[in-house]
Amino acid sequence: MVQTSWRVPLRADGSRLLWRYEARRAGQTAGISPPVALLVALATALLAGNGGAGRQQIGDLLLTGLEALLPLAVAMTAVTLVARDGCRELQLSLPTRYARTLGRRLGVLALAAALSALLYTAGLWLAGWWTGPDLLASPLVWAPPTIWLTALAVLLGVLGRSVVLTTSGIAALWLSEQLFAPMLVGHDWTRPLYLFTTSRVGTGDGWLTNRLVLTLTGLLLVAAVVLLLRRPHLLLSEEEE
Repeated sequence: MVQTSWRVPLRADGSRLLWRYEARRAGQTAGISPPVALLVALATALLAGNGGAGRQQIGDLLLTGLEALLPLAVAMTAVTLVARDGCRELQLSLPTRYARTLGRRLGVLALAAALSALLYTAGLWLAGWWTGPDLLASPLVWAPPTIWLTALAVLLGVLGRSVVLTTSGIAALWLSEQLFAPMLVGHDWTRPLYLFTTSRVGTGDGWLTNRLVLTLTGLLLVAAVVLLLRRPHLLLSEEEE
């Protein structure tokens, strides 16, 4: 009876300690990069307002921070969590799957991103600057592009095993979607996969379809990552091999 009564508390304490440890291993960047990206959006909107920009333009900039800057920051940070771990060889020799360890660290990043996005959205709404969809649907502004871009970043990081190549590829994709937005939203076959529909086009016809397609394809990318991580040697760089 005594042993049974202590099992749950000890297991819970161990879980909390494990998550705290993984949060420290993930580093300050995992907790800081999401709010910093949104602060950059706020600063840009403030500068635009001081420069004489109209309310609509300022609102678009604030929404862009949530839909475009946040996913980019999370994706770039995720790449560093995958590629820059000096203990991977040791981790891969342990009974616990490294995929679980990596998943917990990415979970710390995801939690920081979600909390930052929710606080940012609430702040804009309370200040009267929210220009997105209904508040209950606001997670659809940032969650689908964040899942999609981050999953792709992790997938490329595992396959390419290079921080430079992966971050360059993600940055090029992100920039291309910004530069060629009119062309991408102008074709039926590219519109459902366009990442920044809310801030570029709005929440009219096709917006919900776009969000659902991004979410589903993002989850497929996540599934591909999980399958690849069943082959642990893919996490090692050429030098580590």
